[in-house]
Amino acid sequence: MIRRSWLVLLLVIATVPAAAQRYVAVGDSITFGFADESLRPEKGYPSRLEELLIARGRSADVTNAGINGETSAEALSRINSVLAGGYNDLLLMEGTNDIGQRLSPETIRFNLEQIGLRAAQQNVRVTLGTVVPRLPSANFDGRNRVTRRLAQEVRNLAHGQNWGLADPFEVFITTPNVFTRLYAGNGDNLHPNAAGYDNLALVFADVLTGIDSLTPVTGRISPADASENVPTDAEVSVEVFDFGAGIDLTATSLLVNDEVVTATATGDSKRLVLTYRPTGGFRGAPAIRLRTRDTATVVHPFDAVVTQFIVAGAVFLPGDLTRNGRVDGEDLINLALRFGASVGDDRYRSAADLNGDGTIDGGDLAILAGNFGKIS
Repeated sequence: MIRRSWLVLLLVIATVPAAAQRYVAVGDSITFGFADESLRPEKGYPSRLEELLIARGRSADVTNAGINGETSAEALSRINSVLAGGYNDLLLMEGTNDIGQRLSPETIRFNLEQIGLRAAQQNVRVTLGTVVPRLPSANFDGRNRVTRRLAQEVRNLAHGQNWGLADPFEVFITTPNVFTRLYAGNGDNLHPNAAGYDNLALVFADVLTGIDSLTPVTGRISPADASENVPTDAEVSVEVFDFGAGIDLTATSLLVNDEVVTATATGDSKRLVLTYRPTGGFRGAPAIRLRTRDTATVVHPFDAVVTQFIVAGAVFLPGDLTRNGRVDGEDLINLALRFGASVGDDRYRSAADLNGDGTIDGGDLAILAGNFGKIS
């Protein structure tokens, strides 16, 4: 009789569904779901994320706590009341409105860290999200230099605090024709469309279910991209992270103007710092390229110029894309290869966007033609 009772009890326990993992998504209008034109009753990425997690075998309940127009400071002021809801996980993606208000990435990082620490003190797991890129037509940071720096600060913070990281910025900025495919447009310079919110949910779902779908990414970089009057003897420092399988250290190198240099490497496969100082000093506008990959089963390579700065005393004519001191046929070819590309396209390079309007077109060609044959 006792054995039968225990058997019945075990069967009852086995049939009781596991308690759902409770997630809360804190953020601004991009979390809230502004401009989501889908017919879904709940807008934004959180409801889509819940569906993805359940489809992947997770018992999940994702609450959308996004507020239109919110800044990171405002999120900090309300986080205690949000956490009172008794959640297991915090998904935090803030900073778009801060950038619009010209706040520095370092200030935004501080607010994010304070929010995360309050959650961690209550044993709530934290996953940070980088913010999505801004359209080229945005009234500020259309080239996404500040937004990229914020992403790098968020990655550094996530690694330092051992928090999770979802990286929509890197996924979106490397998606071909991202601004026509995944954004609302029609004068809206910030918000995804329904397809964009689908992609945003997928980025978070992959991280939360342990799917490694991202390349290594950069952290803090010095000198920063587009810096001017950089001393000739400056030291280049490039921080690299991988939040998945890890960096392939044997396949990682630093290049200056596409020439591999002997850089000093410190760190490990999760965080690596490459430093380099040329014996003869830098000249002109050196382009610093990072070439690396991860160690995932399906390898994810990274190969891109991560910063290009102008050395003190260097003067270049508009159209000198190669920064070799003259505007010539090589510059024309470089512009032709990128003609028609806009910010977000694989072919786009800010150096070829001579008038800074976010698109490489006839206006840029006219500027180059005006200086063709001239020497800086």
